[in-house]
Formats: sequence, C-alpha cells, structure tokens
Amino acid sequence: MKKLLLFLLLSISGFISAQIQDLATLASGKLVYSTILYNTDDQVYGYIYFFDQGDIDKENKQLEYVLLDKNLNKVANNTFTYKNYKHGINFNFTGCNFINQNEIMLRMEYSAKKKPTIYTYRIIKFNDKKISPEYWYKNETIEEAPKNYKEYEKHIHELNNLGFFIPNKENNGFLVKELFLKDTGSNKFIKFYSTDNEQQWVYDYSLYKDSDKYINISLQESSLNTLYLFVFRNYNYFISFYQIIALNSKNGKKKYDFYLPSNKNHTIKFKEINNHLVITGNYSPTKESKGILSNPDPGIFNLEKNEGFYSIVLDEEGNKVKEKYTQWEDFKEYIKIEENGRIDKNYRLKPADYFVFDDGSISILTEKSKPSKYVSVASLISTLNIATISAIEDSQKAEDFILFSMDSDFNIKKVEIIEKDLTKDRSYNYLFSQYKSRGNEAAFFYQTYLKSEKEWILSINSINSNGIIKEDKIPMSSKDEKFTILPIPAKEGYILLREYNEIDEKYNQLRLEKLN
Repeated sequence: MKKLLLFLLLSISGFISAQIQDLATLASGKLVYSTILYNTDDQVYGYIYFFDQGDIDKENKQLEYVLLDKNLNKVANNTFTYKNYKHGINFNFTGCNFINQNEIMLRMEYSAKKKPTIYTYRIIKFNDKKISPEYWYKNETIEEAPKNYKEYEKHIHELNNLGFFIPNKENNGFLVKELFLKDTGSNKFIKFYSTDNEQQWVYDYSLYKDSDKYINISLQESSLNTLYLFVFRNYNYFISFYQIIALNSKNGKKKYDFYLPSNKNHTIKFKEINNHLVITGNYSPTKESKGILSNPDPGIFNLEKNEGFYSIVLDEEGNKVKEKYTQWEDFKEYIKIEENGRIDKNYRLKPADYFVFDDGSISILTEKSKPSKYVSVASLISTLNIATISAIEDSQKAEDFILFSMDSDFNIKKVEIIEKDLTKDRSYNYLFSQYKSRGNEAAFFYQTYLKSEKEWILSINSINSNGIIKEDKIPMSSKDEKFTILPIPAKEGYILLREYNEIDEKYNQLRLEKLN
C-alpha cells in the first residue's frame, strides 16, 4: 500500500514547518514499546522505539531498537535478544531512561501467577551500539538474569529479595530499591550503583518489621548533589506520616529529613531551586476511622474535603524557611468561591498540574469538576520514580480550567479562567505539560474532540509566573477517520504528532510541527 499522507487542517497561525519520520520503514517487525528520552536538563533529547522481530528459538525473541534525536534524525539502531520464557510468564517493558550522556537503561519485568515479579535491566551504549547482558538484583547482589526457563525455576525458589531499578542521570548511575519477599515490612535499603554495576553506597531507611506497619519509598527529585526520597508509613491502612529524606548523592549520607504535618493529607510536587527544595500541592484534613471499610480512601487527599493550596520551602540543611497554607476564602477577591471550595454550587477544583518556576513562584492549574456518584480523589502514587497526582473519579463532567498564579512568598498574584466550549458535542482530554528551557515558562496541552465533525483541536497554553502568555488552538483531522493522531511532547517550540492505524501497521508516521 502506498504511503498515506498526513493531512492536518491547520489555521494560518498554527504550524509553519514540519519534519517527518515513518516508523513503518525504520525497522522490520511490530512496534511494541516507545518512550521519550530527556537529557540532564529535563529537556527532550529524542525518542526510542523497540520492534519485535519474532522468535529466534523456543526461549528467545529478537528486538531492534531505533533511537531518534529531537529532530527525528536516526542516531543509532541495533538488534538484541530478550527472554521469552513462556510457561505463563508475562513480559513487559517498564521504562527506558538515560543514566548518562551515552548510556540508556532499559527496564523490564517478568510476572506470573503465584510467583514474584522479577525486575531486570539492560544498558544500551548508543555511541558504539553495544548492549549489555540482562541483569537482575537477587539476594543483595546484581547478577545476570536466568538465561532460560529451567534456570528461572531454579532461582525463583532461592529468592529472599529482589530489586526495583531507578535510573539517575544526574549522577551517572542508578538506585536499587530492595524488595523483600518473605518478611513483609523488612525492606530497608536504598543502594546506588555505577554504570558498571559496582555498589557505591547504601542507605538504611530502617523499616518497621511488624507486618501491620510498612513503608513505601521512592525517588522524587534529584540534582547533582542531592537525592530526595519521599517516604510514607502506614498503620492499619492509614498513612501515619509523610517524610522527605535528603541524601548526599555522592556518598548516600543523610543531609536531613523533614516531616509534613500529620494532621493533613497532601498532594505533593517537588522541585529543587538554588539548593532549596520547594514543595507544593493541595491539602485536606486527616480523618480518623476505625477501619478500611468505614473510609474507602483513608489517609489520602480527598477532593471533597479540599481546603486549598500550600507551599513549603526548605534550605540546604532542611530548615523550613517558608510555609504557607491558603484557604479558599483567600481567593474571594479574585473568584466566586465558597469556604468549602465549591464553585457554582457543586463544582470542585480538581488539581490538574503544578508549575514551580525558577524564580520560586508557583502556578497551580485546576479544573472545575462535578463528580456524579462518588467523590473524586487525588492520590499520591509513590511506587514510581515521580510523585504523580492521579484523579480517581466516577464522572467525566469537567468544565473550565482555572489557573492560580502565586508569587515566591505564595501570595496571590492572579487568577485566570480558561474557558471551554461546553456544547454537548465536545469532549476534553488534558494531555501533558512541559517546562521551557529558561525555567520561568511552561506550556500545557489539552485536546478537544468535536463529535459532529469528527475533528480534534489541540490547545496549547503558554504560561509564566505572571500567568497566561498565549493561547493557541490548532484544528487537526486525518484524511481517514480510522487513523489516530497522538500529540507527544517535543523540543521547545514544537509538538510531535504520531498518526497511526491500529489495524494497518504499514502506516505509522511521526510529524514534528513548529508552533508559533
């Protein structure tokens, strides 16, 4: 089939130039995984794609990776084999990230019923196209993963602990979070390894050993000198406290720890600015309950009880230099809002994103939300590398965005409403945000779907510490309604569009478009 052209209906003020790459011709096989790669400045470096090229033998498959830079130029590609244990064992990619300027860590997992999930990784050196063996963390050491199912079965019964891998590009290596299998609550080590798998340091975060008390810990922010770990402990399903631990990234020694107030449940966003840690989010009161059944979401930020925003700033020693909790009545001069956080009677302000700028100012993007059946809850996902706000709701009724701009002392500067067209044939989908390289500007993206015209509109809002700078709306449609157009973060001033046909794998195109 001849290659189809990507047709976009563009306004004059929209895209003015484009670069195109056809994924269907980059490599043979089926595209099974792809991700964005960010450099040490958290700017888009490029993209990596993995293609499954089929079985080599009963227990091995062949993959080809293709690395593109931010301009969609091919930088490197190579083939390698990976395990295909079968026997009811499921394989998934879990992440792919830089660990320095030349090496990428590809993370995988193998899971099966009644067996522990095994986490593994490989290192891809893209300047010489070398790919390391597959490694896992077994019983306190890093070694090569089982080469076949027979070895897998043997090792799986010898396991006391496994490890979850967290790449750390700022410090040229990776962290291992120990996962004990037999003694619940006995996890207690975070270890740092260099790219040659040599252990550099160990930090003991002293877990409870009582099975009713357990801890969750994750890497939330990292700089050249400091790693910030986020910890929360639970007791009978209730979060007893939140803790931030700052470690010296060179030797793993603790610089300080900080406890967030235990009488409030917080959503969390971290960012280090000039050796100070800025923490921001929303908060709700803590509610005691007798058990998990009497409160479906104990110890978790509750949108129904959302009391406002907060900001805390810590210095290099962990001293609290600023702290401020706002209440909704503080914003009455700027917006019609009730003391309980309601807007237009029954609408809540659901947090959509937080922006911490390099000058210390903060912008908080919210969305008017009206859950119909049960409250909407924003929860902290702490098992991943980054604290994430996850909206759990039973209703899709969401209206205008409202942007709150605060200065570096967390005083109100401006409140702006970003109106949506709320006619019945339109639906909205918040996509993503990204900082610009200057650090005092950002942009967030969302889609609108016009059901009657079967057309998507991409909206881009550029903001800085003073609020909205510019709004762009760009109509998009494919020549064939069977195709899907997926916006993806790109280098500054651009958006990447992927258009593909899920049925016909011969069409899978990337288009890098410049924004005004």
